[in-house]
Parts: sequence; structure tokens; C-alpha cells
Amino acid sequence: MNKFYVLVGSNIKPQINIEKGIDLIHKSKIIEIESMSKEYHSDPVGMDGNSFINMVLKCKTKSSFRETLSELKKIELHCGRTRDPNNKFTPRTLDLDIIDWNSEEAIIEGYQMPDPDIKKHDFIKIPYSEIKD
Repeated sequence: MNKFYVLVGSNIKPQINIEKGIDLIHKSKIIEIESMSKEYHSDPVGMDGNSFINMVLKCKTKSSFRETLSELKKIELHCGRTRDPNNKFTPRTLDLDIIDWNSEEAIIEGYQMPDPDIKKHDFIKIPYSEIKD
């Protein structure tokens, strides 16, 4: 069983989109949420826009990293997420990022685990610390 943590974020109708995203994760056949942090409110980093609501989910799955990431990206799209390939710092309906996979220190499918931004930003560090084993 793979244990992992997901950073959830939104600054476009955040209450609605985060609730919808979490509901879709609960309905997922491959991801089980074990616990959720409290919400963390913060100003946007690297962009203009509305304030963000972030939280971290502790999850488990029998699926691979790639399959799990794909499932999360499908949920983002279902919640109206669009990506600008030229600018990652844009407002978003829902962002679901795997920030820790089995507590491994490695590059997995091109992603550094644990995410180095955990140490850089309180909007990740605080909710992650709240529920991290």
C-alpha cells in the first residue's frame, strides 16, 4: 500500500472547488483519504489574484505514482482547472499536488519527493506538519 500526501489549493471559488475536489477523491476507486489538515489561508505566491485556501490530505492507494497522479489531474480538470504551459503562476480552481510519496527521498516520474517547496512555504509546511506521521 502506498501512503502519500496531497497539497490541495484553490483561489477561484476555493470553498466550492476544494469541497468538490475532496468529494471526487472520496468517490475515486483508487485513492482513500485517511485524514485532512485544517484549511490554511494565504496570499498568492508569484502571481496576482485572490487569496488561496490550502490544505493537505493524507492518503493511501494500491496504485502506482503515475496512476495516482493521473487520477488527481482528472479531478482537477473535472473541477475546471486549466493550465498555461507558459506560466505556472496563474489563478486556479483546484490544484492537487502529490508532495510526499511513501516518505521516499527520490525523483519519481520527474517529481522530487518530498517536494522541496514544503520547507519554503508555510502554506505547505503548516498543514503538512499537522498531519504528517
